[in-house]
Amino acid sequence: MKEPRRESAAIDVCVATYKRPVALSTLLFALERLDLDGIELHVIVVDNDRHRSSEKAACAFYQSQRFDFVYDVEPEQNIALARNRCLSHAQSSYVAFIDDDEMPSENWLQSLLSCMLKYRCDIVFGPVLKLLPQRVPPWAERCFKTVRRETGLPVKVGGAGNVMMARHVLDDDTMRFDPSFGLTGGEDTDYFYRQFLGGRSLIWCDEGLVTEPVPETRLTLRWVWRRGFRSGQIFNRVFVSRYTVTHKCLWFGTKVAQLLIGLAVTPILRVFSYPSCIAMTVRVAAASGQLSRCFDGEDFEEYNNANVP
Repeated sequence: MKEPRRESAAIDVCVATYKRPVALSTLLFALERLDLDGIELHVIVVDNDRHRSSEKAACAFYQSQRFDFVYDVEPEQNIALARNRCLSHAQSSYVAFIDDDEMPSENWLQSLLSCMLKYRCDIVFGPVLKLLPQRVPPWAERCFKTVRRETGLPVKVGGAGNVMMARHVLDDDTMRFDPSFGLTGGEDTDYFYRQFLGGRSLIWCDEGLVTEPVPETRLTLRWVWRRGFRSGQIFNRVFVSRYTVTHKCLWFGTKVAQLLIGLAVTPILRVFSYPSCIAMTVRVAAASGQLSRCFDGEDFEEYNNANVP
């Protein structure tokens, strides 16, 4: 028997963009090729460049006149403020985020929406498949591995590169992306973990796939080490900062031990497996990042102009 047709659902797709007009244009026109059966699509683009570098790309998409479209500018360089400005325009029953350098699969929105309705959850995350160039260093596949999980699995946190939220999640005006993460990144990890702590249900949808090409500028050891270090700092800010004193002491001892073991094991791994060696150095960088915030270490600002690859 054929399943009954569900009622039409209005979805706002939000894109915060920064100096990627070509990638943004590709993404926007890819939205037209989505399976939108039973979906009323609205697109919101917030340009985080005060010079409006993506305005032409946005206007070219607007002229297609197929969807309701909003283009706005957040003049202060701050990814959290850009995302919050997106939310300020959101009016539909569901709100999705996708990054400006990603591409959605044809059934992206359908999959996220179906998962949300099936599990009656508040927030749904999908995987971001990293697309590596044809010729990459042997270690790259391990360092850029895509996280995949079973559909329906409850999670405590996720990223804003591929997510859908029910509109009622936004009803609390105090629950927004924290601008203090605006240049470091991690604003999405912090935001969704706070939603989890507030009692929201977060679910994984493995069919709601988007892809993200990895530029060659990121295929360097320097970049992956910095990303590992920054991720460690974010972990400390979001999770460790909420630990009890006893838990923090246990965490500190464990992390120091992991760091020392990692430093000792790395030369041995270098002999047997270079990719494993590099993966271990990234873990060492992440542990160093976590510990750095215990000693007033300066947060690495990945979204600072000087650090954007």
